[in-house]
Amino acid sequence: MITNLHTHTTRCRHAQDPEEAYIRTACENGIRRLGFSDHTPYWFDSDYYSRFRMFPEQLPDYIDTVLALRQQYVNQIDIRLGLEAEYYPAYFPELLARLKDTPVEYLLLGQHYIGNEIGEHYSGRATADEEILRRYCTQVADAMYTGIFTYLAHPDLIYYTGETDVYRRHMRTVCKAANDCGVPVELNFLGLRVGRHYPNELFWEIAGEENCTVVLGCDAHNAADLHVQPQEEIARRMAKQYGLHILEEPIIQSI
Repeated sequence: MITNLHTHTTRCRHAQDPEEAYIRTACENGIRRLGFSDHTPYWFDSDYYSRFRMFPEQLPDYIDTVLALRQQYVNQIDIRLGLEAEYYPAYFPELLARLKDTPVEYLLLGQHYIGNEIGEHYSGRATADEEILRRYCTQVADAMYTGIFTYLAHPDLIYYTGETDVYRRHMRTVCKAANDCGVPVELNFLGLRVGRHYPNELFWEIAGEENCTVVLGCDAHNAADLHVQPQEEIARRMAKQYGLHILEEPIIQSI
């Protein structure tokens, strides 16, 4: 594994270790390009603050820290500056406007909530409600059609426990949209590390049937997560099993 664009920082309040520790571990493990993509701030209408993302006032320090480390390690590793973002239709235009004049290079799509988050369903909470599945898939597809996102992180985050045929039908729309938009889908190492409901074998079977392009993502929340060998071996076996092409060096989509 030579590229990882999915790396978090302590600003999201559920990750550990200073940024430099991630960089050193990446270098030790042969990663040549490391992208920081902490959970983006969102500017909501009210005084609501998400508790799993950086606060808006933390963004300048995030940018300054990553850029300083990029310069410090310029001869050892390619450091990239990104964010992981949901597509919230009510707030996404303002997010893009606020990022326009910053050095942030890319966005990963990670749809942790449907709708606009406030009062809505968390995608990783188990549900047999087809309407929630449908809304997740429609929203993810709409996000990819914006042309903004570099890739779709943990596409199988949605935790649907209903009928298999229903899951197949709706998740196929995600795979078809990814192909239409040229957006790779991520085999996520966090799910492999901690035994979550993803990667979901059924989703990757569908992705293989639709010939989706795949990227590998550490979804690192501490520096040790960049010791990737066990998860990488499993992910590559899955890709081979379902006939998936792995894009080793994802193309960064500018925002």
